[in-house]
Amino acid sequence: MRTGYLLPLLLLAASGLAVAQGRSDDAAGELKKREGTWVLVSGKKDGQPIAADSVGKSRIVWKGQDVVVETPHQAKEPIKTSATLAAGGRGTMDWSRANGPDAGKTRLAIYQFRGPDEYVVVFAPAGKARPQDFDTKAGSGHTLHVWKRTKG
Repeated sequence: MRTGYLLPLLLLAASGLAVAQGRSDDAAGELKKREGTWVLVSGKKDGQPIAADSVGKSRIVWKGQDVVVETPHQAKEPIKTSATLAAGGRGTMDWSRANGPDAGKTRLAIYQFRGPDEYVVVFAPAGKARPQDFDTKAGSGHTLHVWKRTKG
């Protein structure tokens, strides 16, 4: 075996680990951006606006990957879920609900920050492909939420 190839292979492997660590750090940073309580300021499902009274009552609390969502248009009880994020201009989010509709199933989403205190997220129904656009269309089953951080 030629040892001249060993050093370049080790360097390549090390750079791959650094990239993987960078992705992990990016995802951790994305989670950190969400820490706290947010209120729903607008939303749509299947291209139709979510009722104003549901929007006004909807809250989401992020603590790392653990999330509690209160959204009357989805469930009467708070939904406990865990989220896995990937960073980027248009990040991806995978949700796994512990209770409520689609408990135990994964819902795929995309998200984008509009500033430090506002983000938009679009979810596909459980078992469906990840959305490609920050919008919903009739019959898609997609849900769009715009969340704003609460102060205080």
